[in-house]
Amino acid sequence: MNSIKSFLVHVFYIFILCLIQISILNPIFFGWSTYIYILFIFIYSYHGNRFLFLFLSFIIGWIIDHCMNTGGNHAFSTTLSAFFRLRFLQFFDGKNYINKSDFSIYELPFIRKILYIFSLVLMHHFSLFILEIFKVAHFNKIILLRTIFSSIFTTILCIIYFFFRKIKH
Repeated sequence: MNSIKSFLVHVFYIFILCLIQISILNPIFFGWSTYIYILFIFIYSYHGNRFLFLFLSFIIGWIIDHCMNTGGNHAFSTTLSAFFRLRFLQFFDGKNYINKSDFSIYELPFIRKILYIFSLVLMHHFSLFILEIFKVAHFNKIILLRTIFSSIFTTILCIIYFFFRKIKH
């Protein structure tokens, strides 16, 4: 029963954060630089189900992508940040959080907390903006040529492999 309640609370957080992002922050800032939904990564329990956390992080990014028509950029960046969250925490707090079953971000000293949050947000935004720069519209011909030549080369290698494999038998 506790896990169902926890799941519903997290779904409620996702709903509220998406609602704030889509209805308040996007119209005010025109979808630029203010992404409150990343708070979900910091809110989720540090000793919770990791698969569920990654899935919910993907879902919140997907909802934002769907509403902002950004094609998966937010889903990728949010999932990437969720994946590396514990690594960043280990870097800034050592192994202290592992020893406590009820660890909270509020227990971190102020400077470490600021550095931890800033570095995770920086990684999220860097991956998000890199993906925005590399939209297909900007590099359409380069991607198309690279795909064609790579496909031709890979096909030739596969044909050679299967040709020699057939002769051997």
